Amino acid sequence: MFLRSHKTTILAALVSLTSVTIVEAQTPTPQGPRPHVPTGYLLIEEEQWDMLSDEPSRHLSRARDAFLIMDARTAAAEMRKAAVHVRVAAEHALDRSKRSLTHSEHELEQTAHRIETGMVKSVEDLDLVTARALHALANDQYAKASDAWRKRELKRSGQFLRSATNNLERAAARTDATMRAATAEVAKDSRVISGKLIEGTGFVMDEIGAGLETVGHQIEKVGSRVLPHPPK
Repeated sequence: MFLRSHKTTILAALVSLTSVTIVEAQTPTPQGPRPHVPTGYLLIEEEQWDMLSDEPSRHLSRARDAFLIMDARTAAAEMRKAAVHVRVAAEHALDRSKRSLTHSEHELEQTAHRIETGMVKSVEDLDLVTARALHALANDQYAKASDAWRKRELKRSGQFLRSATNNLERAAARTDATMRAATAEVAKDSRVISGKLIEGTGFVMDEIGAGLETVGHQIEKVGSRVLPHPPK
């Protein structure tokens, strides 16, 4: 379910090497007490959590670096940390993007286990799992950007669009040169638009609508390269 208020809070278990449970907390009122925070959990406002949108990519990059130097323990731990972020995203995703996020969270956890047991033989296998997770995040963030734009929530639309653009470009980085170049061009224009939305000035309505549509099409194109194809 999409959390419409940026004041919504999230209870998130501290990231560790083991499985992590994520639960939603009640929104505190200005006069009321803050929700009880169990031991081992953090209370985070949704807006603050959204500011951590680059964290999955950082953990996935660290996992790749560790894998390349054959540090399986660190690689697996970083994959699981990325999985935590994807799990939170899935819990608060729009219906149309929840399934892909849930699938990616499970895939990241499974890949962490496969790394530990020596079943991941090439960095290309790791890159494909990473690309799918980043694509799933980009797709959800794009959906939220579009939803916020329809409600004329300009700043939030811009923030989600910027996050979607960053993760889309990172997902495309695991594809071929042509796709990388095309995505980079889309990303360049999208960052200009997202900046205008965040500032709340300097844009025209048609420009935003067209820019969102272009990003949506590019998400579909990158998805065609990184997502598994159903059997014919």
